[in-house]
Amino acid sequence: MIVGTHRILPPPERRSEVLEILRSIQGPVLAQPGCTACHIYEEQSPERAVVLVERWETEAALEAHLKSETYRRILGAIELSGDAPEILFDHVSASEGMERIERSRGQQEGTRRGAEGERGRTNDLANGGTHG
Repeated sequence: MIVGTHRILPPPERRSEVLEILRSIQGPVLAQPGCTACHIYEEQSPERAVVLVERWETEAALEAHLKSETYRRILGAIELSGDAPEILFDHVSASEGMERIERSRGQQEGTRRGAEGERGRTNDLANGGTHG
């Protein structure tokens, strides 16, 4: 999977134009073969960046997209950036979701439960109990 991130920094007077262009290409991008996601975000930071994030199944699908008329329109939005845009194409070898969080949190919970059990046994022994 390839994740394309386009972080555009339009001046305030061009922001709505950038958003209009990106919103107009969202459907066509999603309709391209191999596209699994196309999201537009508006940062609330002082820079007020507009971010386009796309996900592609294969390098060939991304390559076709980059050569498309739709991508030419994305380049038009990028050209409206007041400062240098940030464009990245990340090649992702694996993705995980909630199962990753549960696995990590479960390990933490298990460690915590083990420590609590040890403290309980230590208190039992200190109070005259036996360990068995």
